[in-house]
Amino acid sequence: MKEPIYKNIENYVMNLIESGELKEGDLIPSEKQLTERFNVTRMTVRSALNNLVNGGYITRRRGIGSIVIGNNIYDNISTISGFTREMENKGYTVSNKVIDLTIVQADEALKDKLNLSENDNVWEIKRVRLANEEKVSYMVTYMPVKLFPNLSKEHCNGSLYKYIEEECGYKIAMSEREVTSILSDEETENALGLDSKDALLYIAQVCKLQNGDIFEYSHTYHYGYTLTLNAVPK
Repeated sequence: MKEPIYKNIENYVMNLIESGELKEGDLIPSEKQLTERFNVTRMTVRSALNNLVNGGYITRRRGIGSIVIGNNIYDNISTISGFTREMENKGYTVSNKVIDLTIVQADEALKDKLNLSENDNVWEIKRVRLANEEKVSYMVTYMPVKLFPNLSKEHCNGSLYKYIEEECGYKIAMSEREVTSILSDEETENALGLDSKDALLYIAQVCKLQNGDIFEYSHTYHYGYTLTLNAVPK
């Protein structure tokens, strides 16, 4: 069966990227150029470009055009090793930028997610995660103060999971994740340095310790990410 014309446009742009003819930060051919090259409507071209945006290959910049994104970072949903360890294992240099670290009183939603009692407080940690100095994730994490009374900005600048296991002596047992794709909003655009609306991979996560305590509820907004899921037979 003949491929739809929009797939031909996608394949053409992908070949330019994969061959190295177009590199990270380069402009891809304009909508007008693609329209003329393939003799199609702008709607067809936009359909192809939307698929490339959603796939994390290009991004749109208002007043500039569509730009090639760097290599996607792959995250394996079946692991709970934490961002820092996972990325370092893949050869990336990892760093964090702490935007805010405050103590807040848990609302009903946080009490439910973290299994907290009335008047329990939580740490609210807002961080931008970087791989090879590129912003790839914006993360908002909530952790019970009663479990981590000595948490500091210095701990948040490094690996929280390393702090939890090596300094606090806890054993991380499991995580539950909900994954979806969303459009960026003003908060995530400011954190990730985006100039306009863009597709993000959103993960809501609840993590438990070996003793059954819930120690983390987080919202992570990934940019330029591909998620993999491994199925392991019992």
